[in-house]
Amino acid sequence: MSRQRLFSSDEIINALVRCGFELHGKAPKNHQGLTRPRPGGRRHDVTSVPIGKREIPKGTFHSILELANVDYDDFLECAKVKRKGRKRKK
Repeated sequence: MSRQRLFSSDEIINALVRCGFELHGKAPKNHQGLTRPRPGGRRHDVTSVPIGKREIPKGTFHSILELANVDYDDFLECAKVKRKGRKRKK
């Protein structure tokens, strides 16, 4: 597995908005709430992201993705970041 990049809170929030989430309002203690409406009028998924952090720790980042029910590869597409891989020799 390759080394994963650390994202800032602003990058995470912007990428989740591109993935279909909507800003829900500030949660207490400097967190931003994001919701994604489900089809059929069912309950919304709510995800909370800390605000004002330059780098979100890897464990916290994975917890955010788990709560948001977003795969890492899907997140990279929404974040418009190219996945780093090994270059092949010709």
